[in-house]
Amino acid sequence: MRVLFTSKMDGEISSFHPYSFQEVVLLTAELDTKLKKKNAKPITLDFMIFNEEGDKLYNGSYEVGAEGTSNIYDHVCQKLLQLPMENKNEETKRDVFLQQLTSNTPPSYQIDMTEILKEKELQKSSWKQLGKRGKIFVSVISATLMVAIVTSITLLILLSNQGKDLRATTQELERMEDVKTAYEGYWTGEQKQAVDQLQGMETLTESERQTLLHFLVELKKYDQAFQYVGKENISSLAEQVMQVHGLEELTSFQKSHPSPLGEFKLAFHNGEYKQAVDIRDMPMSPKLYKQKGIAYLRINQLEEAKKMASEAKDDELNKKINEYQEIEEQLTKINSQIETEKKSEDQNQSKIDSLKEQQDDLESQKNNI
Repeated sequence: MRVLFTSKMDGEISSFHPYSFQEVVLLTAELDTKLKKKNAKPITLDFMIFNEEGDKLYNGSYEVGAEGTSNIYDHVCQKLLQLPMENKNEETKRDVFLQQLTSNTPPSYQIDMTEILKEKELQKSSWKQLGKRGKIFVSVISATLMVAIVTSITLLILLSNQGKDLRATTQELERMEDVKTAYEGYWTGEQKQAVDQLQGMETLTESERQTLLHFLVELKKYDQAFQYVGKENISSLAEQVMQVHGLEELTSFQKSHPSPLGEFKLAFHNGEYKQAVDIRDMPMSPKLYKQKGIAYLRINQLEEAKKMASEAKDDELNKKINEYQEIEEQLTKINSQIETEKKSEDQNQSKIDSLKEQQDDLESQKNNI
């Protein structure tokens, strides 16, 4: 999920730059705290939220530093919950989008959306800010898992406006409601029932299939997960195991279900960079190009790292490469100074020792880029 600001905040937020929603939550939370500490006047920012396919999901204005809100996620949630809903369909669209926003928000900023929606349904009251913020999900579901539902509902309405059979429309909405119920059940502790419900459905969209796959990985039901990815796509499963359970579980998974990607992840995170860059036949992604670029830097293969950077198109990797080159230039200069001093008739050992200390410090910096 991406956020595009049509206004800017000098030195802090750029206009028409595609930020990730998670990044914007952290950024606006930090800016909000700064402005409130200074008792500064709130700053209004116009923004739009898009899914990964470029479809606009929301647009509005957010006042950074205003009372009653602490970040853009908090702001959008409040606005959505204050909007009057005309029917159950509108409520479903809103609730799905709220859950989507939450899944793209850092855990420490997440609002217990299930509790909020239940309270709102019972009391039909306006927004009440929770004092407790915590995880609603057992883990963060990727943006694509929920975006397709919003897109499907939008498409459904468009088709209805063009004369789609009302009964078919109702059936599809009921199916979406069942999926939403399964998701909410999983996030509130009814994991087995939710998985059984999804597995029992006649058809699943790609988004729903990915969600089910994520649930199965989280529950470590890998044999069932293979039914949805196929034995030839073990690498994609290894990636999820790493994301959900971490390095230790991936180590165990790799022993029973070896894959090039699993081998690379283990080698990279264990600092075995030469082994990592030699691994082939991986399904490459920008993240993998970035990690491979870093691995090349760690074994002093700058040109190979640059090739990876051209594929990754990642600002952080480009920054690391620039830092690496700057350090190399400084090391070349210091090495030259040391050699010159050694050849000098009035050799200054103290100066040589000082230069060597600088040399060691730069080597350490280079190894930690």
